[in-house]
Amino acid sequence: MLPPRLDDLTVEHLQRLVETGTPEKQEIEFKRQLNPQNKGHKEKFLAEVTSFANTTGGDLIIGVPDPEDVDGEDDAKLWWITDHDRDKYKLDWENLIRTSTDPRLRTHEIRTLPNSDGSGFVAVVRVQASTASPHRVTLGSKKPFYGRNSAGKYQFDAGQLREKFIEQYSLREEVEDFLAERISKIRSGDTPAPFDPGPCMVLHVIPATAFNLQSEIDISSDGTDAFSGLPLFHRDRGGQIHSHARRNVDGIVNSQDIGDFRRGSEADEPQSEYLQIFNDGRIEAVHSFHFRSDFSEEKRIGFWTLYEILHDRLPDYTGFLAERDVSPPIFLYLTFIDAKGFVTTSDKNRDSKKLDRDIATLPVVTLESYDKSAKEVTKEFMQHIWHAFGELGDPFDTYEEP
Repeated sequence: MLPPRLDDLTVEHLQRLVETGTPEKQEIEFKRQLNPQNKGHKEKFLAEVTSFANTTGGDLIIGVPDPEDVDGEDDAKLWWITDHDRDKYKLDWENLIRTSTDPRLRTHEIRTLPNSDGSGFVAVVRVQASTASPHRVTLGSKKPFYGRNSAGKYQFDAGQLREKFIEQYSLREEVEDFLAERISKIRSGDTPAPFDPGPCMVLHVIPATAFNLQSEIDISSDGTDAFSGLPLFHRDRGGQIHSHARRNVDGIVNSQDIGDFRRGSEADEPQSEYLQIFNDGRIEAVHSFHFRSDFSEEKRIGFWTLYEILHDRLPDYTGFLAERDVSPPIFLYLTFIDAKGFVTTSDKNRDSKKLDRDIATLPVVTLESYDKSAKEVTKEFMQHIWHAFGELGDPFDTYEEP
């Protein structure tokens, strides 16, 4: 078995595959050699990586022979790539994926592993199942779509291709239905912890696996009912994180006043947030504090406040799923509720235009791999926020990037 993190993969793992005669399967493909300058090899490479992306994902390993093609002990070895520069070899394949897949494949990672004596290297291409599938190969004139099963890759026929498009549409519809239901409940006050309806923002973290038939995961921190894990959405005063969680029908809910669900704060300090973890891994984080504090009387919310909240919390929430081996993709949605007329501002007193609607669900940010950094994801969110508040271009042309 190969490690779940590509960074943990070693030459020894690959040598063990050769020694044990591990066969090819749906999630693993061996190639003794592939030359990024050879047209036939390019077509084979693209067929393999798109077939993984269009199904359940997997690893293409270059430098390991298929056991069925091994004639003797001399063939049962790693075939080191010696006639290419390591960096250029990786870059050539990256460029091929960028220019010859449609839609462009983004759910992959390429790693090269050197021989200990410095003579050559082997390469591994890890591809995650893609939410933008089906991807097709655009190199050449045929432009085929490939799928994958236990026998290897195959070309989609018209019926299979139609099913793939319907599958993607159905998933999108299920996600949108979930969002609509949750937003409606939040606005009406039908929430899992005390929360006063009104201006707020909601982050939904939705793994695609949540819509599988058997989707429940272990959401406890230690396999029991004890739980002290996920923090609330905003950073608490003094950097302290409240963590008073309890079980409910849907999973685990965390709130500053979780206790017996009695309001414990003063009348002028409304319940500002809660966090619900669903049994299938979906996460709902609701936060209103920065929308209702004294300094927001003029309906302003800090651009960098939003940045910091997202940057601080996204790794907690996605990391929670990664620790439980929940496979990407993960869909991230940010919604502003009852915030019509609000603007974003900075310490330079540069206000954005006003938000023009009561419910503003921003375009999805899709996490195709857990390797994507919090800064990258947060910047993508801030782009969407900037545009939602009526601005053009890149917000970091106006506000200096942190």
